[in-house]
Amino acid sequence: MRLSRPALALVVLLPQLAVAGLFSFGTRMPSAESIANFHPPASTRILDCKGRVIYDFYQEKRRPVPLESIPVCLRDVVVAVEDKRFYSHWGIDLARIPGLALSMVKHAGGIKGTSTITQQLARSMFLTPEKSIARKLKEMALAVELERHYSKAEILEMYFNQIWFGGSVYGVEAAAEKYFGKTAARLKPVECATIGAMLANPSVYSPYYHPDRLLTRRDFFLTKMFRLGRISQKELDAGLKRPLSVLPPGTSANLAPYFVEEVRRYLIEKYGYGFVYRSGAVIYTTLDLDMQQAANQALFTRLGQIEKDYRLKPTLAAYDSMAKVDSTIGPPKYLQGALLAMDVHTGYIRALIGGRDFKHSEFDRATQAKRQAGSAFKPFVFVAAVDNGMTAADIVLDSAITIRIPGQPLYQPHNYDAKFLGRISLRRALALSRNLVAVRLITKVGPDTVARYANLMGITDRLQPVYSLALGSVEVTLLDLTNAYNTLADNGVRVKPIMITRVVDARGMVVEETRPEEQPVLRPQTAYVVANMMQSVVNEGTATVIRQLGYEGLAAGKTGTTDDYADAWFIGFTPDITCGVWMGFDKKKTIFRGATGGGIAAPVWADFMKAVRPASMSSDSFAVPDNIISLAVCEQTGQLATPACPRVRYEVFIAGTEPKVPCTVHSRP
Repeated sequence: MRLSRPALALVVLLPQLAVAGLFSFGTRMPSAESIANFHPPASTRILDCKGRVIYDFYQEKRRPVPLESIPVCLRDVVVAVEDKRFYSHWGIDLARIPGLALSMVKHAGGIKGTSTITQQLARSMFLTPEKSIARKLKEMALAVELERHYSKAEILEMYFNQIWFGGSVYGVEAAAEKYFGKTAARLKPVECATIGAMLANPSVYSPYYHPDRLLTRRDFFLTKMFRLGRISQKELDAGLKRPLSVLPPGTSANLAPYFVEEVRRYLIEKYGYGFVYRSGAVIYTTLDLDMQQAANQALFTRLGQIEKDYRLKPTLAAYDSMAKVDSTIGPPKYLQGALLAMDVHTGYIRALIGGRDFKHSEFDRATQAKRQAGSAFKPFVFVAAVDNGMTAADIVLDSAITIRIPGQPLYQPHNYDAKFLGRISLRRALALSRNLVAVRLITKVGPDTVARYANLMGITDRLQPVYSLALGSVEVTLLDLTNAYNTLADNGVRVKPIMITRVVDARGMVVEETRPEEQPVLRPQTAYVVANMMQSVVNEGTATVIRQLGYEGLAAGKTGTTDDYADAWFIGFTPDITCGVWMGFDKKKTIFRGATGGGIAAPVWADFMKAVRPASMSSDSFAVPDNIISLAVCEQTGQLATPACPRVRYEVFIAGTEPKVPCTVHSRP
């Protein structure tokens, strides 16, 4: 091919122009120091407790890796195709000058042609993609500077970590994860060929929009690998027959959006926006993706079934359809739910759901929403009673009660079923959630005492010491209520809920580390006795649906239902996991008549625990503290059982509070 005179002139002048550009653009180009210390934006990665990726925060989705982590076949084929004289030139490949000159002549007002790998890196680091002679000269000048500061291996490593792969994906590590769901080090040769084929132009060679083009170019890269001796004939033949096999778009779903958002808000408040979106830090969290997936399945399936069975409107599906065509429809009005599960002994949050669809509403109903607790508040009343000398076997009247409060109307609470059971033990009253017994207890120990115990155990808001506390008139968050129940599960030790265990910067330095915080707030004997009483809620009380649904493990907990069936709760625990479930509408209204905590919230707990129990259970019994004794008592009197007693139960007592007198009703003849 004969070059025209203008082209020949450019061939002669371009090297001189490049050198001139190095000086003429020097004052407007990055300093030597900024070139030497360049760090591209990198993703901040959120990991679960087993090191699995939950989510990435990024402006450019990039995870820098050392050159050794990039397969040799990918390195070699990219160099061979993109810049075969890479290891011999000094940033500018003089053999390419004629082609570049011809491109300049042909494309007036712009240039078209290839650059060396170093030039591509320079453009990606500091320049815009504009096609002009001025930009090309800057690119060439910068390439020379890069070659002065870095070795060839360092330039190649930077190139593979910097280059764009479509959308917000930068670098081979992020590309390998995006398109194949694996690290770059684990890419097979045919996958390396696909990644390499995209480099020239990810828009033109997109696996989603132009798969035919990409397939053709991938096969070219595979053939090149064979000619380089990096793959065998057998590997080439098998690779050429293989489809692209990239992951479909959107496969990296965020299973825990509300948890991730809690983490994001904390990090931005403490470290700033740049740290979260550009620093390349790694955030180690307490979430367990297996538990989170089980929680999602349990809660969302039950909520969908309730909508169907009770013909609730609007539904999630209906709202989602409307939202796609009308972004002004306002906050969701469909039935919501929340779930929070935490490790009993550490406070590590293992699963968190703050609502049914984060895209519709970012409001976190697990940590931000305050709702009336209903009967789910009763355990604090029973804790106060037991810690002040009463026992699970004590007999109390389940009968009408009226409380006179100076300057206020008479307080006349009632039972859920409007019935009276008469003489009843504390254990059975808690199991059956008898309102009037709870009110009698709070009159005995005092509302201020109950409020104090609730605050000690984990309710963070200041509580008004009123008698209606016994029936859960107070508004609480699911996080607080679950944490307070966890104090019972952990033998009276209150732990701080934790989401983040470590924050590690891009250099591998630990900048924050969080360890479990424990604070004994109850006598372990009191916690054990009340937790033992709460097992009866599951075994013979308002949450027996848990057994009916097939959960056979040890469990304790309490249901909660508010007036007009507006809130449904179940908070339950095992020796290892405490899990709280709430259901209701954002705007307080009846879910449906008869929507009790035992009827709709407890089944979610059962489904979740059935799924996670094999992995989470390390013990099948609660630890028994010192000074706990077990005695056979008459269920009717709470006194020591005799052979004549018709119903006998082995009851647990704090030593010194046990009954001393044999049953006076069923004495021996």
